[in-house]
Amino acid sequence: MANALHKEIADEIREKIKSGGFAAGERLPTEPELERIFGASRNTIRIAVTNLVHEGLIQIQPGRGTFVAKGPIPFFVILSREEGGDGTSSSLDSYSAGVRAAGRKPSVRGFETRIEYPDREIAGWLEVDEDTQVVVRGSQRFIDDTPYSLQKSYYSMDLVRGTEIESKEKIPRGTIRVLAELGHEQTGYRDEIVARMPTPEEKRFFKIGPGIPVVVVYRVAYSGDSTPIRLTVTAYAADRNRPSYDIGDVPERPMATGQISIVG
Repeated sequence: MANALHKEIADEIREKIKSGGFAAGERLPTEPELERIFGASRNTIRIAVTNLVHEGLIQIQPGRGTFVAKGPIPFFVILSREEGGDGTSSSLDSYSAGVRAAGRKPSVRGFETRIEYPDREIAGWLEVDEDTQVVVRGSQRFIDDTPYSLQKSYYSMDLVRGTEIESKEKIPRGTIRVLAELGHEQTGYRDEIVARMPTPEEKRFFKIGPGIPVVVVYRVAYSGDSTPIRLTVTAYAADRNRPSYDIGDVPERPMATGQISIVG
């Protein structure tokens, strides 16, 4: 019963935030006030409030109270589940599931496929020569119509020539599965995470002001013979994304104050 009640309370507060009943930056009622409003126990109120903190809808400011988040709502990206982190899921399914789990709306736009010669950095990641063509599949990802990330995946033409990956169509079952069907099953990946200032393209897309960096994740996936089969480069605006990892047996929604996690 208490479990259902805290969800009902969170739902009602969430709707008031989304409808403007609670404005961005507005201070919410205190815990005792919420107890009286909803006729609930202190523990039930705290669970409801913490779940909304998890979703990035509200922020707790020690000594001041609880406030509706301003600006883009932070989203915790579970990188261990992004773009084949589990070795099976498609990046689109993982991304969309995580956003919907937070009660928000995902969308992927600007999808494109092109063939190009890689620069030195991309060629190095894929362990190919710079005169070896690669297939690039890219997209723009949004949450609640706000731009959150830019993603491009690179594949050596030697591996994917004449396959679906070379086409201009989306692949519902995901490129990881297509690669496996071609005999290039993903057995592991390595991430390199870089923080830097945005490129002009990134600055225009994210609509970010001066001084706000991007976090770029370079993920190279390997097959069983240690051959790089895919490089995915994802740029996240630092003012609205919180990259994180789930490693081992951890709770999906940690309840510590100020600790936010959205499952992807």
